[in-house]
Amino acid sequence: MNDKPIVALTVGSGFGELKRILERTGAKVIVISDPDDLKRVADATHLLLPGGADIHPLFYGQAVTYAQPSRVQRDIMEYGLARYAINCGMPTLGICRGLQMLIVAAGGQLLQDFAAINNTAPHRCGHEIRTTRGSLLRNLLGRRIEVNSYHHQSVDVSGKRLPRNWRATAFSVPDDIVEAVEHLTKPLFGVQFHPEYVIKASDAAGEALILNWLERTIPKKFRFRPAWERYSQFSALTTPQICAPSPTGSGPVFSRRIDQGHGSPNLE
Repeated sequence: MNDKPIVALTVGSGFGELKRILERTGAKVIVISDPDDLKRVADATHLLLPGGADIHPLFYGQAVTYAQPSRVQRDIMEYGLARYAINCGMPTLGICRGLQMLIVAAGGQLLQDFAAINNTAPHRCGHEIRTTRGSLLRNLLGRRIEVNSYHHQSVDVSGKRLPRNWRATAFSVPDDIVEAVEHLTKPLFGVQFHPEYVIKASDAAGEALILNWLERTIPKKFRFRPAWERYSQFSALTTPQICAPSPTGSGPVFSRRIDQGHGSPNLE
C-alpha cells in the first residue's frame, strides 16, 4: 500500500508554490479546478484549500456589506469539499480563505471587513502572531512568530463562539484577529496567513508547517468515508440558484439540498 499522501488541491492564490512544495515531498497532487474534477476527491487522502477572493456572504447567512465576492463557482465547489472533509474527518489544511471556508462550512460566521468594523488597519504582509498553549501551531512554530498575511476578513469570534468542536489557536499581535483554527477531534486545521510565502528567503518555517501537516496526518484508512456523490449534487447548480439567506443565519439554503435522501451530515 502506498503510504505517500494524495492531496486534493483547489486552484487559488499560491497554487503553483503549494503544488511545488507538496510534490517535493513525494505527494501526489490532484488538482480540483472545476465541477468535473470534484469526484476525484474520493481518491485523495488529504485536502488543501488555498487563499483567494472573498467567500460570498450568503454562504454564512449574511447580505453583502463589505465583502467583495467574485468567484461564486469556486465558493460552491469548496463549500461542498469542506463539508465532505469535515464529515468524514479527511485531513485538511485551509490557508487564508481556506481557513474561512472551513469555518463557514461548519456553520460559523465571518467579519466581512474587520478593519472597517473595528476601525483598524487590514493585514498587509508581515506581522506577528501568538499561538495558544497546547495547540498544533504552538508545537510546530513556537509561542510567537512573524507571518505573511494579506486579508481584510476574519473569523467572527464575537461572543467567544466558534462552531462546535473548533477552537482558535493563534491571534495577530496586537489586534487579536484569529490567525489559526483547529478541530478538537478531527485532523482539520486552518491558518489565516500564507505559509507558502515567506518574508525572508532563509525562513523555512512556512514550508515546514505544510510538510509537518502532511507527515502527522497520513491516514491508514478513513473509519467513515461517505460517497462523494452525497456532497456533489450542488455542482450542477448555476450561480443564480446557489442559495438564499438562511433564516437561522447558519449558512446557505440551497435550492436543492446537497444531502437530500441521505439525512443530515454530522459536521461537528
